[in-house]
Amino acid sequence: MPHDVRPPVEHRAEASPVVWRAMTDWLFALEARRGWDLALERMRVALGRLGHPEKSCPSVLIAGTNGKGSTSALTAAALGHSGLKVGLYTSPHLIDLTERIRIDGRAVPRKVLLDRLAQLRADLDVEGLGLTFFEVTTLAAFAIFAAASVDIAVLEVGLGGRLDATNVADPVVAAITSIGFDHEAYLGSTQAAIAGEKAGVMRTGRPVVLGPGLLAEARAALGARAREIGATVVEASADEGVPPTRLAGRHMRENAATAFAILGVLRETGLDLPATAVVEGFRTVRWPGRFETISEQPTIICDGAHNREGAAALAELLTERAAGTWRLLLSAVADKPWPDVFRKLAPFASTIAVAPTGGRRGVPLADLERVAASLRPSRTFLSAAAALDTLAGDTRDGAPILVAGSLYLVGDAYAWLAERQGVERLDDLRLPGDAP
Repeated sequence: MPHDVRPPVEHRAEASPVVWRAMTDWLFALEARRGWDLALERMRVALGRLGHPEKSCPSVLIAGTNGKGSTSALTAAALGHSGLKVGLYTSPHLIDLTERIRIDGRAVPRKVLLDRLAQLRADLDVEGLGLTFFEVTTLAAFAIFAAASVDIAVLEVGLGGRLDATNVADPVVAAITSIGFDHEAYLGSTQAAIAGEKAGVMRTGRPVVLGPGLLAEARAALGARAREIGATVVEASADEGVPPTRLAGRHMRENAATAFAILGVLRETGLDLPATAVVEGFRTVRWPGRFETISEQPTIICDGAHNREGAAALAELLTERAAGTWRLLLSAVADKPWPDVFRKLAPFASTIAVAPTGGRRGVPLADLERVAASLRPSRTFLSAAAALDTLAGDTRDGAPILVAGSLYLVGDAYAWLAERQGVERLDDLRLPGDAP
């Protein structure tokens, strides 16, 4: 257990907005300076100094190009409905940094995360160790879960698997949801190469669940690696009694199948996971920004599709569900294949609006405008909020609005809605279909 175990989170005062802003500015400055620097040595040194909080509870580690977040959310929801205290660590966040670290379905209070970040700055030589933004947030998650005495932690891999900061955990079961082409500069440019990096989450003598949507080349590479290290492969199947969810699309059914298989493995380890609890967890889970309706008048739907596979899944869903055309609001960050995403979604659009997103990582507005204008009649805005104000206020065009192309842009849309509702956190948003 880490030192300095603190009192329950509900007895803490709220974080000072000024102190919170200063801390998050420091943290995001790490991201700007260091970006992704994949290695595990820094994490191991830091965790040793903290007393190894990652060993305080069993964990589930979920990797994949697409689908790992929703699979993690489904797994955590079913575990929570089974009576367990569950920690969930995911990325990225949409509005507020606290969304990355959840206990029993709720983002931790800012004060809890602020205290942990302050502790890490005091106890670790962050600059000397060269810790990255993602490593610091991962360390904070481990420490918060340990202090809260969670029964089990569900961890979403950030990038890849083999060298990702989350891979210092010793999971009782790992999973790989999908293999696609994203972050190729870090992970390789073939299915086999990317699969090799994702396979780093496997453990000798432990089960690894493979998602049903994996292509043959990736599945073969993963199977070969599992045999090499002695991991037990569990094949998820979308046809074997997977409970329904509110998450839309074939790809989400595959993610639910992966989560269902993970839960089956956990049940075999001795966890009491009643079938009714799994059904209820799947039925009620929400995963923001994945074809989620945030407004009904007018209809605004947000989907974080930002790579080729994500855009293809969204296009399939639009083909199944859409009647007529959409007004698209698109944006992108520069390290994604964003022109391909735009081209994949353009056939569903009557018009395309573009706005910048992602700060320094964002595609220049002129480039967004150039590609959009080559595909459909287009409009350019200086911010997502300005675009949504205009599109939502246009009563002459009743076509639904689809926000896609980047999770940063989706986060901008949720922040726009939060400002209109006078709330600060994602958990406090009121969405269509929520209970009054």
